[in-house]
Amino acid sequence: MLKSLAGPGEAFPVNEVEVMIQRKQSVYLLLSSLALGAVLFFGADVVFGVFPGYVHGVFGVGALAGLLGVVSIFMYGNRRRQHTLAFLAQIFTLILMALFAVAMYIGGAPDVSVSSSGADTTHRMITMVLLVCAYAFFWLARRAIRSDIELLRSANRIR
Repeated sequence: MLKSLAGPGEAFPVNEVEVMIQRKQSVYLLLSSLALGAVLFFGADVVFGVFPGYVHGVFGVGALAGLLGVVSIFMYGNRRRQHTLAFLAQIFTLILMALFAVAMYIGGAPDVSVSSSGADTTHRMITMVLLVCAYAFFWLARRAIRSDIELLRSANRIR
């Protein structure tokens, strides 16, 4: 299989280590993009009630962050660009988290506690937990990409 990808003068152009290390950050990037997609589903009522004029902007930031996460999965050939896209997605997730926090504050969510009940409170809590999970998965993906870059750099030094 690897021999068919060989270029001129190369027996195996794709290092087996490179193929194996891609899986970890791909899972993290996919999980973060799925979490952002769920945020757009669960957080709709929070944003519609508070920011009726800015709904498209808020959903655009969320969709852009999720799209950057999915696109960066396929950028495994250029790890620097993959790292940059994951970083941008992490920044957009942070912006989205701030927008949802402001929307929850303006919408009257400061009194929300663990003991309070209701569908609105549940959606707000799920939204914030998913945003924190998406941010954490982007951070884990960036960390895995950075360790892959260092691993390949050390492998190139040995050669």
